Amino acid sequence: MNTQNGNAFLYILIAVILFGALMFTISRTSNQENSTSELDAGRVAVAANEILGYAASASNAITQMQATAVSNDNLDFMLPSDTDFNTDTVPRPNIYKVFHPSGGGLSYRTLPKDAEADDAAGLDPGYYIGRFNSVEWTPSTTPDILFVAYEISTPVCQELNRKLVGSTTIPAVTGETSENLFIDDQLHAGTNADFNVANCAACEEKPALCISVSNGIDDKYVFYSILEAE
Repeated sequence: MNTQNGNAFLYILIAVILFGALMFTISRTSNQENSTSELDAGRVAVAANEILGYAASASNAITQMQATAVSNDNLDFMLPSDTDFNTDTVPRPNIYKVFHPSGGGLSYRTLPKDAEADDAAGLDPGYYIGRFNSVEWTPSTTPDILFVAYEISTPVCQELNRKLVGSTTIPAVTGETSENLFIDDQLHAGTNADFNVANCAACEEKPALCISVSNGIDDKYVFYSILEAE
């Protein structure tokens, strides 16, 4: 009888130990999942902040150039990798170049890795800045200066809109390709088109927003910011 009681106690003790180990494993796994989720959310927030910060830097560079009497129609958005970037001659002197130390002094950056969503079609993900089309809700039909973060991930797009308008909803843009609306046509085969309310009713009066382009031709998430509304 004592032996049986001892065995029963041993079995109960083993069961308690195994149950405790199971609960510890479940708790540890849950904590790891929560930590991973928090880490992912943190990376998304950092990437969104980097994009907004770079847009602000671009705006400041243009403002400084305007203060030295460089008009918007003279701004040159050629990149440091372009052949004539350091060629200081008319009609493209260095003082007109947004990325040149003698001009706007804006440092060229690449998209944060956590923000990229490359679909391997068309242009590469990245920042594009230029003056090539008119946004309908700006004061005139004169081309505006746009800052674009091209081909970004859904979570970063949602986070940008949460910061800008308090909602993670991503409005859809229709009627045109993303390249025609948001990229200078010197960089692609299409033709620039004005950005109209008909393309995105939810974008009207929004100086900056992250949108989706879904038109059967390309499906991309694009952040735009109107640096100079003309």
